[in-house]
Amino acid sequence: MQAQLAPASSTIRSLWSGPDMNLLDRVIASFSPRAGLRRAQARASLDAMMHYRAGSVNRRSGSVRAVSGDADAVATVARRQISLAVRDVIRNNAIAERAVQVLVNNIVGTGIEPKLVSEDTDLNYAWPAVCRYLDSTDVDADGISTLAGIQRMAVRAMVTDGEALVVFPDPLTAKSSFQLRVLEADYLDDRLQGRALGSKNSVYDGIEYGDDGRVVAYHLYDEHPGSVVWHPDWKGLVSSRIEASRVIHLYRPDRPGQRRGVSWLAPVLDDLVALADNDEAQLMRQKIAACFAAFWKTDKDAKATGIPSKLAPGLIQQIGSEDEVVFASPPDVTGYDDFARIHLRRIAVGLGITYESLTGDLTSVNFSSGRLGRIDMGQNVEAWQWGLVMPVLCQPIGREMLRSHLRDNPRSGAALRQARIDWTPPPPVIADPKTETQVSVMKIEAGLASRHGEIRRLGYEPGQIDAEIVKDEETRRSLAALKAPAVAASEEADQQKRERENE
Repeated sequence: MQAQLAPASSTIRSLWSGPDMNLLDRVIASFSPRAGLRRAQARASLDAMMHYRAGSVNRRSGSVRAVSGDADAVATVARRQISLAVRDVIRNNAIAERAVQVLVNNIVGTGIEPKLVSEDTDLNYAWPAVCRYLDSTDVDADGISTLAGIQRMAVRAMVTDGEALVVFPDPLTAKSSFQLRVLEADYLDDRLQGRALGSKNSVYDGIEYGDDGRVVAYHLYDEHPGSVVWHPDWKGLVSSRIEASRVIHLYRPDRPGQRRGVSWLAPVLDDLVALADNDEAQLMRQKIAACFAAFWKTDKDAKATGIPSKLAPGLIQQIGSEDEVVFASPPDVTGYDDFARIHLRRIAVGLGITYESLTGDLTSVNFSSGRLGRIDMGQNVEAWQWGLVMPVLCQPIGREMLRSHLRDNPRSGAALRQARIDWTPPPPVIADPKTETQVSVMKIEAGLASRHGEIRRLGYEPGQIDAEIVKDEETRRSLAALKAPAVAASEEADQQKRERENE
């Protein structure tokens, strides 16, 4: 026992006279050397940790709020307020609206196109009709948007509010077996917290979770709680339980275990507001600077002297020798460009887009710098497409499409179980099409990529491209066959003309 306590005692003695031990530590060490050693080690570890400046909050980092809660605990109070503030800024700020447009146009564009992958002849034969249905407003339960429009609306709601809901109407009551409806996150009945009625499931913000932590249902209002349409049955205050299989909850998880999303514009909201306030202040400064005023100092009566009340071009006015005229000094209006450019760049960086895409300002950009910026932004767009929108939004839509087709055609169950739907994002913006095309050709010839893979990377469907090439070749042959007699007759006429000239 003495041998085991010897190291602790020696350590305590070495620290006894040091500045790390206070009176309480010494008292504890005198009665329990082992407890004193643990306190000394903990204090030494704490001192080592404090060598990180980021671990201490001083006057320069006074705005930092170190919160230990999870992602939803941190955002549970601010999420709703941020969403309302962002909506107001987008309504009244052209830069904010432009930022949302850039994100939606690059992520969705003209739509992420579905493609049926199946070896069944009947399914492939019926697929063009399905595509025509998806390109019509019949796919929207509200009859407003096509599938591409629904994708854009859902992604826009995710960017603005942080999350969006896409609901499949009940096939037993819907007019069509496959329809979609996009809802804002306001439809979540966040009054429901705790345990679900008659179940062991837990509910958080209207989202019901099972024992394994997975979502099993959503409690959604029958009508938007802030709707201007008055319903006698109070639909905006009554929620219904909808199975999770009929709901797509689209949001960007920024932290592990995150259950709900936060607006993408939250980090740049202060810069957007500051930029708008500076615009108002700058406009007022411009108005004040445009004012040219003169102050006439005299003891005389203005009406008696005939001094005019306003200045006019070409005015010649005589004043007394004892009078004095002082002109106002309007404020300077310089420095606006630098201030606005700094905030616009901060906004672009915070959203993961380029300054040029946000503002359209290409004054200080050359081809190389613009292309490098597009490459960096393209990486963000691809990550959002392949890692968020396509697996979370598009793939569940594809599965529901196959299920609805199975409900309408029960006999094709075996073929549908082997079929799948792939999704192709819109073509990316290419700064140098000639160079990019040559690189793709070299990769295909070197065996580093397939032709179909390169076509899909450019945002096109390989099967459709092949079909169009075959059709174009058939059209070319048909035109060549039609032109052949005319060409032969023209050549014969030219030959006869040459023969007559030779004679």
